[in-house]
This record gives sequence, C-alpha cells and structure tokens, in this order.
Amino acid sequence: MTTKTAETIIRELAARHGVAVQRTALDDWADDATRLSGDDGVLDGVGELVVALRRAQAVDGIELTRLHSRYLDEQDAA
Repeated sequence: MTTKTAETIIRELAARHGVAVQRTALDDWADDATRLSGDDGVLDGVGELVVALRRAQAVDGIELTRLHSRYLDEQDAA
C-alpha cells in the first residue's frame, strides 16, 4: 500500500474544490516585507495552494495546518 504525500493530497483537494492560486497585491506586499526583514520564508506553489484553499474556505484550517506541516516535514526529509 502506498501512502499519498501531503503534496498530492493538497493538490487533489485544490482540484476537487476548483481552487487555484490567485495572488493579490497584499501577497506581494507581504513577500516584500518578509524579504526586507531578512526572512527567506517565501511560500512555494504548494504553500500558495494551502493559502488559496483557506481563502476559499474549502478545507478546515486545522486540517490545512496539519497538511502543510506534514508537507514541510516531507520536504525536509527529502
């Protein structure tokens, strides 16, 4: 039995709910503020999908937090 990765689950949730990443001017501002503060914590495409799913209220925030945390753990392990 193969367990799906968190990335696969996140992408499937986005597809199922018809959610796509739609950046806003506030997202660009937040990225600039983060960069200027010396932090390199810019979201990748999967992180952006997590934000889009939350904005669309398609998935419970707690579930998304767990999935995103699992995704980051899987990325660190790779």
